[in-house]
Amino acid sequence: FKNPTFEAFGNAVGMLGDFKSGKTLARDGFTEIDDFHKLGNEWQVLPTDLMMFHKAEAPQFPKKCIEPEDPRGERRRRLDESSV
Repeated sequence: FKNPTFEAFGNAVGMLGDFKSGKTLARDGFTEIDDFHKLGNEWQVLPTDLMMFHKAEAPQFPKKCIEPEDPRGERRRRLDESSV
């Protein structure tokens, strides 16, 4: 978000995190989750949630969300394996 303000987002909590602390929290509001894949799965829409979209599309709980592929792929340098 560009130029977020406390007035607009001060009470915001949820998948985007807690605006005041910057922490990304689980649904329970207390457990901090630093892994964005785990966070996304934690906040997957459940059957008990209100209808958030015009129509439901796959995957639906209990199936897991489809995680995006890493567009950069595995690119870490592994100097210990190098013959240079």
